[in-house]
Amino acid sequence: MTATRAAAGQCKPRAAGTGDAAATAAGARTAILRTNSPAQTTLYGIPNCDQVKNARAWLDARQITYAFHDFKKQGLSAALARAWLDEAGPERIINRKGTTWRALDDGRKALVDKASGAVTLLCEAPSLVKRPVLAHGGSLTIGFDATHYQRLFP
Repeated sequence: MTATRAAAGQCKPRAAGTGDAAATAAGARTAILRTNSPAQTTLYGIPNCDQVKNARAWLDARQITYAFHDFKKQGLSAALARAWLDEAGPERIINRKGTTWRALDDGRKALVDKASGAVTLLCEAPSLVKRPVLAHGGSLTIGFDATHYQRLFP
């Protein structure tokens, strides 16, 4: 599987242990971004993140079918990280408030100033992605907001 990921330009998943339990505070802002993804609904995140739990519970309660992409187990592809960064920029994609960011030294943090460095950093530490990321209907929603989800899934 690792060979397949490498061939597809996917980074290896980072080992568990530096999770970001406080990824997004209540009332998180969402960013809505256009994407060229298929019509399938995919929720990206980490299962133990509170905001990801809220988003999954919201989708499950309404019996909305979605694929869950677990960054801890499945990693983050370089192509996907690059697409998100190109569309939204590092300020919207990278969670600079979490423990994973705070644990980085200044040299690693400086990588986000260059596109290739930001992609590398996100692939090595997918916990840095603001969560959850919902891909649905050709757009991305970053963060969980029940009101916005209701508009996406009337």
